[in-house]
Amino acid sequence: MNARTLALALLLTNVPVAAFSAGRVLSTDGVLTSGDAVLKAGDALPNAEVRLASGTATLALDGGRFLLKGPARFTPRKSQFRLDLGSLLTVLKSRAGRRFSVRTPAAVAAVRGTDFFVSVGSKQEVDVCICRGALEVTAKGMEKLPMAAEHHLNYRFWIVKSGTAREESPMIGHTDDELDVLHGLLAAEKP
Repeated sequence: MNARTLALALLLTNVPVAAFSAGRVLSTDGVLTSGDAVLKAGDALPNAEVRLASGTATLALDGGRFLLKGPARFTPRKSQFRLDLGSLLTVLKSRAGRRFSVRTPAAVAAVRGTDFFVSVGSKQEVDVCICRGALEVTAKGMEKLPMAAEHHLNYRFWIVKSGTAREESPMIGHTDDELDVLHGLLAAEKP
């Protein structure tokens, strides 16, 4: 994320999220579309499938900031994302009783205020990294997997005939610097 993109994102941090939308676009250096509409900084995120051909987009939902890396295909909602392709780095404020989840073809990551990363590859392999905090991963044919870490714990998940397989794997696709930028955007949000 360059300085110009970051400055624009910081300016847009205090723009209210429309009640009918899933959130808003803070910045993008790629082509972000929903149907025939091209989404740009300041636009509301629809409650419909959104695509990012390449590059990145910084998104805001109430209480969270997200860095999407393309190519990506996702459907945002106020309390969940459906991520079918691409990667999503997430920083959420902790709020009592508030839940958020990212659904993928192979697994669901459910959290309550934490920093985490989810990536879905072209073969629907899914990486989930708890960067700081705790989350729980559920998947077909697999016991719930609680994950907690203060500094990055990554698992890869993939679909097999009997359900879902998993293995611990190295951190990929995101950095502590990107997390710091998202934390700065979230800290600038009006209460």
